[in-house]
Amino acid sequence: MSSPMRRGLAWAVWTLLLAGVLLTTISTRYVVNDVLSANLGAWRLATTGMPWLDGFPLEAIETKPGQHLWVRESLHGHQVVFRSPGAIAAGIPAYLWSRGTAPEDFSLVPASVLAVVLTLLTLGLMARALLPHLGHAATMVAVSALALATPVWAVSADSLWPHTVTLLGIAGMAWAASRSPAGSWGTVGAFGGVALWGRLHASVVVAVLGLVVAARRRELRPAVAAGLVSGAFLAGATAWSRWVYGEWDPAGGYASVDVYASRAAEGQRWDQLANLAGLWVSPGRGLLVVTPCILLLLPALARHWRGLPDWATALLLGGLAYSVVQGLMNVFAGGTGFYGYRLMLETMACAFPALTLSAHRAGRVARALLPGLLGAQTVAVAVGAVREAYSVDPDEAWRSNALWWAVTDVPATGAALVAAALVATMAVRVLAPQWYVGGSAAQQSQQRG
Repeated sequence: MSSPMRRGLAWAVWTLLLAGVLLTTISTRYVVNDVLSANLGAWRLATTGMPWLDGFPLEAIETKPGQHLWVRESLHGHQVVFRSPGAIAAGIPAYLWSRGTAPEDFSLVPASVLAVVLTLLTLGLMARALLPHLGHAATMVAVSALALATPVWAVSADSLWPHTVTLLGIAGMAWAASRSPAGSWGTVGAFGGVALWGRLHASVVVAVLGLVVAARRRELRPAVAAGLVSGAFLAGATAWSRWVYGEWDPAGGYASVDVYASRAAEGQRWDQLANLAGLWVSPGRGLLVVTPCILLLLPALARHWRGLPDWATALLLGGLAYSVVQGLMNVFAGGTGFYGYRLMLETMACAFPALTLSAHRAGRVARALLPGLLGAQTVAVAVGAVREAYSVDPDEAWRSNALWWAVTDVPATGAALVAAALVATMAVRVLAPQWYVGGSAAQQSQQRG
């Protein structure tokens, strides 16, 4: 068997195994009302061709205790689900083969399965962006960590969130920007449009990506092509909102942009700073708390910044800008009913290529700790992906941590964390001992290129 065939087979086996893991942990009954409402809207569109829920017995749709469906009256006078355009539109294909329009015909399963499919596409696009720099083995390890050692598993692959859509858009932007030395900037704009359909303020990411690369390369094409195509998607989101809600507002079923702006303007400065800090370091929802491996890679990122592809650093800057906008718009905790964080999934995905491509510049301490920490992170995320029993409420996010609850509730969880760290460390020492001395084939390839 030729080398390309072996690599293709390895990726096929990897995809099937990962799909099996993700499919066994999807939500099939209870989900957060944001997701439930969007799934209901998608099902209604797929089965009736219209978004209206007039006369539909909403009380027959089972919700989590204390939650309600995001359904209210539009300016048209119709009852309709109020969610982002992408969260609803992305779910329509999942229900095209559904039969019946009665409440008992509705199921979460098709949308949750589709969430896994979209997540696999996201990982595939990220892999394609990294392959020219890392090679097959290192890329497979990297995207496996993204899939299983972050809340991608517990959130966007668990059910069809808006984040499932935005992460696909971000991965697509990374892939399109990395294609050939020049990149494919119309495609970047298209995937940026996908992202903003999921969450409107993801438009910040594609804007920063296009503008920064254009400035660094001293050419207009990246900014103009990405801007024009993503702008067309923005117009499409506005048209969707007009059809469904009777409003010329691309924010769709969320509060309008001017409400977001007034919310930020009225906030107290220190409250805003605390909210921004919560996105990063709160025990319950902090990006650096839930995925601490990022901290180990920050020194390597700083050392390798000038050696990174311009699209990778520009995407990271776009993710940082997104986090600022996110912190000004929403309470950092992002609600309840999920494990880990969700509002920083986009920032994490934007940083992923730059952090991964910098890993070969990690120091000896970081190299020694990173495999074990990733192993422990995988178990930590699995706790929430497998068992939906640990969710930090918004008012506890500065005081509580879901993993700590799991360890105190089931002490064997702590032993599993330690065991995973040891197994991951030993596996790397046996299979890739050069990692610990900085002599990996991927690093040598990068140094040559």
